[in-house]
Amino acid sequence: MVVPMKVFPNNLYALRLRKGLNQRQASVELDIHRNRLSQMESGRELPSWEVAQKLMAFYGAALSEIWPNPLQQRLIAESGRPAAERG
Repeated sequence: MVVPMKVFPNNLYALRLRKGLNQRQASVELDIHRNRLSQMESGRELPSWEVAQKLMAFYGAALSEIWPNPLQQRLIAESGRPAAERG
């Protein structure tokens, strides 16, 4: 199945469909709540760095492939750094 990747807000939905999974199945595999996955797919929530790492590993995609927006990438990456190191 070929699913085009949308550029905004992220590519989570397309990546999930390419794996042939519904949200419930993906959320179980990722060990996150389905509602949280839905919020991330719709762009209403950014994941923590920990969750972003799970998503990248699960989908075999780089941060920039999932979230093409550089500001989103920075916010996600900085969420995993101690507050004293954030700039």
